[in-house]
Formats: sequence, C-alpha cells, structure tokens
Amino acid sequence: MQIWLGVDLGTSALKATVINQDGLVLARASAGYETHRPNENWVEQDPRDWLAALSKVLTELDIDLAEITGVGIVGQTPTLVVTDLLGNPLRPAMTWQDTRSQKEADLFAVEIPDVAKDFGLSLPWAPSGILPKVRWLKEHEPKILQKDSRLLQAKDFLLFHLTGQFSSDNWSSKGLIHATTLKPTQAWKSLGLPNELIPAIGKPWEVAGATSVGNKFLPAEIPVAIGWSDALAGMLALEVFSKPTAFVISGSSDIAGISCRKLSEGKHNLSTVPESCAPIPVIFGPTQSSGSAISWAADLFNSTPEELLSKSLESSNAHSEIFLPYLAGERAPIWRSDIRALFAGLSHQSKFGDIAHAVIFGVGFTARHIIDQAKSLSGELPSTVHLGGASHQSKLWRDIRSRILRSEVISFSESDSSSIGAAILAASAASGVAPEVLALKFSGEKLSFTATTENQNIANIEYTKYLEWVERAIH
Repeated sequence: MQIWLGVDLGTSALKATVINQDGLVLARASAGYETHRPNENWVEQDPRDWLAALSKVLTELDIDLAEITGVGIVGQTPTLVVTDLLGNPLRPAMTWQDTRSQKEADLFAVEIPDVAKDFGLSLPWAPSGILPKVRWLKEHEPKILQKDSRLLQAKDFLLFHLTGQFSSDNWSSKGLIHATTLKPTQAWKSLGLPNELIPAIGKPWEVAGATSVGNKFLPAEIPVAIGWSDALAGMLALEVFSKPTAFVISGSSDIAGISCRKLSEGKHNLSTVPESCAPIPVIFGPTQSSGSAISWAADLFNSTPEELLSKSLESSNAHSEIFLPYLAGERAPIWRSDIRALFAGLSHQSKFGDIAHAVIFGVGFTARHIIDQAKSLSGELPSTVHLGGASHQSKLWRDIRSRILRSEVISFSESDSSSIGAAILAASAASGVAPEVLALKFSGEKLSFTATTENQNIANIEYTKYLEWVERAIH
C-alpha cells in the first residue's frame, strides 16, 4: 500500500494528513505555535517552533512512519525565513501579515511599475511580499544578507531540515526570480545582493530530494516534493486546477478567485498564477482578515465564532449594519495596509444579532469582491463555487456563501484542503502522475447547497451597501 504524508505549515498551526493510494485519510494531527508582534506592523514567528510542531505532529500520527512512501510540504507565503548554510534561522521569520516594509513596497512600485514583465506574473506591490521584506532587511539588518545566507519560505525551511536541500518553487519565490525563465528579476538585481541567496527552483510536484540519513523527523530515503504555498495546495485539493472553477478557501484570511483558460493581459489588482506555475492559470486574491476578524469580534462581544454565525441569520430582512473587516489593512483587491476596519449603519435599534450579521457577512463580502473582479478579468462564469477550509463544514456557512455569491456552492468533506493538497503533491512527485489528475481521485465526498433566490437577493442589496462603504473608506 502506498501512503502519502501531506504537511501544511499554516499561519497558526502545522497540520499533517496521511492518505493512501485511494485518497482515504488514515491519520491526521496538528500542533500550534506562537505569533509575536514586537512592534507595530511587525508579525513574526520563530522557525524553531515549526520544527518542534513537526516533531510533535509526527509523534501523534497513528501510523508507522516507515510505511510513508512520499512527503509533500506546503505553507504560509510569503513568509520570509533567512538561514545560514546549516539551515539555522538568522532572525525570526517575517510572516505574510508583517507590513513593516510598506515604504519599501512603495519605492518598488515607482522603480518597477511593470511587475508582470519583471516577474512573469501579475502581483501588486505590497509589504507582505518577499522583495519589500528583503529590502527592509538590507536597510536595517544587512549583516544577515551574505553569500552564505539563504532566503526561504516557511515550507522550504522544513524541506531543508528533512532533505538537506535548499529548494523552492517558482510561485513561492516569485519576485526573486522570473516565473518562466527562472532568472533573477530586475527588482532583485536592484538590491545588489548575491544570487546565491536564492534557493534552487523547481516545480511544486517535482522531487526535491529524499529524507536524509540523520534527519530528526522521518526515516531516510523517502522522496519529498518541492512543495507549494498553502493557498495553491488548497486550490489543488478543491479541483481548481482540474477545470475552470470559482473557489473560496477560508482560514485566518480567505483566498478567493477563479481558475481559467486564459489570463487577462490588462492591469488589475488581483494576483495571477500563470501556466508556468500551475496546471492551468488562476486569477485570485487573498484577504487580510476573515477568520481572524470573526475571532476578534467574538472576543470583543464576549461571544464565540459559532454564536456569531448562528445569530447572523436570526433576521430574514435586509440589514443596514455593515462591517469592513480591515483590522490589519486589506490585501486584495484594495492593497492598503493603512486602511482600518469600521462598522457603519448602526442605530439605537441595532441588536447583537445585527452586529453578528454585519461581521459574518462583511467577511463573506470580501471574498465576493475578489471573485466578481476575477470573473470580469477571466471571462469565466462558473455555475458553482468550490469551498475549502474548516468553516465550510458548517451548513450555516454554506448557506451564507451561497447567499452572498448567488451561486450553488460545493464544500469538500476534508476540511484541511491544504494538507490534502500537500499529500497530492507527494503522490505526484513519487508517481509522475499529474497533480490535477490525482486531485480528482483524492478529493473525497462533496456537499452542495443553493440558497433561495429571495435570500440571495437580500444579500445582494447588502453587498451593494458594503461596496459603497468600501469606496468611502479608501477615498
């Protein structure tokens, strides 16, 4: 029997899922770690905590690790890890939520305005990106950017500690290299840093190497895939790369978009995954706060996310209360780190249920905002939306998504789509079968839901109000 291990190094926890050749989940485990905010706009993690989490998770998996026939690792991106040649971190990891490099991003936007030409893909300049972070380090901590240093993503750090190889994929290392030619970008060259800092680049579903003799985690000689971002791995498990479809992956932030037959060539505020980085192109965007905004609101009102969810649907009428969940700025499609959250339309008549509705639907509206733009750019009009993430196991959330997106929604039985995607990469790397083909085999059971036309129309009225407040907030 063939057994594939998928590891997802996420924002708040490391999750591992083991599946067999039929896609059946044999075991799963997870372990969390701390996020540190030592200064305003600084968001860091200790990479050594990730290693401890990996060790804990592998111990808790109810399988014989010697039976594993392949490993795939995916993770949060862009989260910058700087190491020495032995894989020791030289400073805390700067996570994707870290926005200290806004000034550096603004400078790049002026100096390199045509990102698509330089990177080989469309990507707005933002402080969450790799290059603005590297530029900040060059200014403030230049001693760690030496020829014997390596610039890694979170999953690349784990990969090294399993295989002894410094490897990454062309999507996760976007900006350092051109997505198609794999040559250093002009933006990278402008920093005047040694090219040796960039790890070897390959496809996510290619073998990076085998687990090394003496590694502290797994038996030796198990093939390990290069891996991908957790977002794209989640898309893979949701069959996004198997055929054009719309999707939403929930988590601390949401990932929403559409896979398509052809990418738009015009300028826009979404990210594109070109065919050089994936089986078929994708137009998508990440929000900054979704699940994290709901948790914040639950704490604020001495409640729980589950209570907010149930209270949000108590009234069947259109609500005047609106919430923009920009607690830490917003990424797609606004890309403003300085903007902040707001409640609007409150009155003496507003009750807790109205506030809960505003929070839950406000989070949902951010995903629709992205998907609507992706539809106009891609020309695709998919009839269904695929849902990933733990929250979509809830019938209430499926109802809310269907109301907001005005579509049939399909949720997948396996809530942790990213670790399933990682396991698919492991199977593809070891077998040579295309990952988008394996995804159809390993996707598991699905549940569909379509909200009533009346409820979709009510949500659409509220969405129009939401967009009006977005325009007010950004101008």
